[in-house]
Amino acid sequence: MDAHVLTVAVRGHTLIDQAALEALVATLPGLIVIAETAAPPPRVLLCQMAAGEAPPHAPETTVLALVNDAERLTLPAGVMGLFAKDEDPAALGVAIRQVARGEQYLSPSLALAFMRSQGPAFVSPSTKLDDLTRREREILVLLSEGLSNKTIAARLYLSVRTAEGHLANLYTKLNVHSRTEAVLLAVRLID
Repeated sequence: MDAHVLTVAVRGHTLIDQAALEALVATLPGLIVIAETAAPPPRVLLCQMAAGEAPPHAPETTVLALVNDAERLTLPAGVMGLFAKDEDPAALGVAIRQVARGEQYLSPSLALAFMRSQGPAFVSPSTKLDDLTRREREILVLLSEGLSNKTIAARLYLSVRTAEGHLANLYTKLNVHSRTEAVLLAVRLID
């Protein structure tokens, strides 16, 4: 199998849900749908969450959960990302790749619902957009839209490496340690 191909297993509530999800994932470049029981196991399990915890899965498999927009505002144990069912399907490939890299993913609409539930006290008074350069603010907006580093770089006519450098500076200035934290903060600051 090609090293650039990412294996994904899909679990729906019904056979129709599962078939539709498998068809969607199969249309995304660089992703291939395999059975959950395949050897080696899939890198990512895309599943619809019914309970508050991750479904049983292989230890080397990462879970990305599909949830309703306001269904839950916490990341259940064993789940690396939450993808809102109302999010643009094109963002699904980004979410799958992000959790496969070991990074958490949270759909922008879920991040916004979370930020609104936390109220104004969630954002530290020391956090200011004024501390960011114009380019870092542009990247923050694109990051809050759930775009990948490659897509951000393309939109801003930058190399991926330059975009990643801006992201590193952005994380430092905002005092965050992950893409998910930056998105949560971005949604609050930009809204």
